[in-house]
Amino acid sequence: MKKNDYFIGECVDQSHDGKGIVKYEGFTYFVNGMITGEVGQIKCIKMLKNYGVGRLIELQKPSPERVNPKCHIYQGCGGCHLMHLSSKGQQEFKTKRVKDCMERIGHLEVDVQPCLMQEDPWYYRNKVQMPLGYDKNGQLVTGFYKQRTNDIIACDECLIQNKESNAVIQRVKELFVKYDIKPYDKTTHKGNIKHVLTKKGYHSEEFMLCFITYQKTIKHIDQIVETLVKEFPHIKTIIQNINERHDNVILGDEEKILYGKGYIYDTLLGNQYKISLKSFYQINPIQVEKLYQTAIDLAHLTKESTVLDAYCGIGTITLSLAKYVKKVYGVEVVPQAIEDAKNNALLNKIDNAEFVCDDAGKYMVELVKKNTHLDVVFVDPPRKGCSEEFLEHLLQANPKEIIYISCDVATQARDAKYLNEHGYTITHCQPVDMFPHTFHVETVCLLSKLKTKQHIKIESCTDELDLTASESKATYQEIKQYVLEKYGFKVSSLNIAQTKTKCGIIERECYRKAKNENAKQPNCTLEKENAIKDAFRHFQMI
Repeated sequence: MKKNDYFIGECVDQSHDGKGIVKYEGFTYFVNGMITGEVGQIKCIKMLKNYGVGRLIELQKPSPERVNPKCHIYQGCGGCHLMHLSSKGQQEFKTKRVKDCMERIGHLEVDVQPCLMQEDPWYYRNKVQMPLGYDKNGQLVTGFYKQRTNDIIACDECLIQNKESNAVIQRVKELFVKYDIKPYDKTTHKGNIKHVLTKKGYHSEEFMLCFITYQKTIKHIDQIVETLVKEFPHIKTIIQNINERHDNVILGDEEKILYGKGYIYDTLLGNQYKISLKSFYQINPIQVEKLYQTAIDLAHLTKESTVLDAYCGIGTITLSLAKYVKKVYGVEVVPQAIEDAKNNALLNKIDNAEFVCDDAGKYMVELVKKNTHLDVVFVDPPRKGCSEEFLEHLLQANPKEIIYISCDVATQARDAKYLNEHGYTITHCQPVDMFPHTFHVETVCLLSKLKTKQHIKIESCTDELDLTASESKATYQEIKQYVLEKYGFKVSSLNIAQTKTKCGIIERECYRKAKNENAKQPNCTLEKENAIKDAFRHFQMI
């Protein structure tokens, strides 16, 4: 196959970013917009060493989950990846993505629950930031950068941004044209306005508007502010953020409050939060309440529980937990976030939450040194996941349960693998669709500490048993030897018998009995169970 050649191909799967995976003549092609099971004519547009990139030219066999995207710039924008999929199709894609990552990256067999979808997945983003520029006709436009370019795709109404932000930004654009205020040019470094940013409180309806500028002043700003505040009464504050950098960092360090107090309020799970320009606040207020409530419900919390919320940000999870537990600690390395968290605790009159500005891992160790027992640790790290150093400190804290919330299931699966190797297992995994129409998915997992019961002496009678068809493929000794050589630890005959039962390999009723009929048998750990299952597959028993 050469560049610009055509072929008929079937999509056999979808990649993590929603592209269709097409196999043709033993080679793999990634094709935007194709759904598993679809057949179409494809044009090869790029050939690399290990894979090719194709473009769907004509669809010959569409998927029943295909829908017509509502957005007229869907193909060019690239901000949404799955708008051509029905809600059911998006749910299946996101659930499968989580399961695939757990299996391929974490090497974990996890029962992934169906992704919790949003009932009305439109106009959900409460934060918007849009660049300004000129189109080919010299008209001022707002929109989104085309992927891997500085070209702006004009957009007057984004279907996943809140409606008021769409309206305010369009009015801002009109006022900039009226007062001849120029957008910043990345190439010449001329002009002034880089981005327009908005935040809206979902429950409070309070609105923040920010002009991100290259220069320290904005012409006719008083008239602009007066007009906007009059026309949009929900605007509670207007801010100018000055960014003189020439890179892709959006926010600068210097701020001017042009109107209001420089912040807005919103509520989340009954608590009120003060939101500044640089405060991190989840962008989907409807789904974040589902996410946090799911996380709280998964943890076995009591009024005697002591809990740590690592990477606590402005304290949204910490303060949501407070009413369920005796004490909750929040730790975050960003000073401004901790200051906001402390103010939010005062705002909500919560006195059993303590916030500390520190590295989360080191702070956990300090708590352990002070003999502070942690029942549950909540972890909600950035996209890169947890460092191994943090995970080592987490193991030192030795909580009974870990609630791991992640916006990147790949790094979550990697970290879960490490925790699994050190005594924790995922007992519940729930994806939540925080970002409808995109390939992103938020996932909350409950990891429980494996309890090893005291071992007791048992009577072994394997030599007296008849072998089933599955057992005849490998003896117990062969399975033990396989596990020892590959994994470096020993498993008992009881471990093997328990794993056989889980795999549906029938054992004689009297196969393992303790000498004392009332004695309890120790359970096989997940680590040993997985190793034994690997041996079963090796010997073709399952």
